[in-house]
Amino acid sequence: MHTILDKEFPLEALPADAPESACGLLEFWSDHARADALPTRDDFNAQHLAPWIEDLSIYDYHPDIDDYQLMLEGENLVALTGEVWRGAFARELDSHFSTNLHAAMSVARTTEHPKLDMLRILDADWHRWVRLVLPVLRKNKGEKDVFQVFLAVFQMP
Repeated sequence: MHTILDKEFPLEALPADAPESACGLLEFWSDHARADALPTRDDFNAQHLAPWIEDLSIYDYHPDIDDYQLMLEGENLVALTGEVWRGAFARELDSHFSTNLHAAMSVARTTEHPKLDMLRILDADWHRWVRLVLPVLRKNKGEKDVFQVFLAVFQMP
């Protein structure tokens, strides 16, 4: 049971009134996921992601420390937080914003499925946002592949 005081809670699917951009990004991920493999960075390149590029942040997973490092931060997320967090780790963000970002990313990594959450974010007032956490694989020839997480948040109507 979720209360009005919850800052974030999991979703089984996007709500019917979710923004078209959120629905489109989740559909794009699903179209490129295969039963035996995650979408790759070849699928998730800048050209294909153009409709969502300002909404996306990309994290690299570091198994040696079991954390996710913010490598690229979408301009809309910078505007939302008012700060640039590039280079920070998910646990740092969790500590600063009292969120469960690391846990959400770990669910996406271990299940190899998107993790969807509803967020309540305080600006001048409380607003609802939907968060998509999408697992993607960056293949490196001759090197170990890197697990990445693409994160996007979209304000609900």
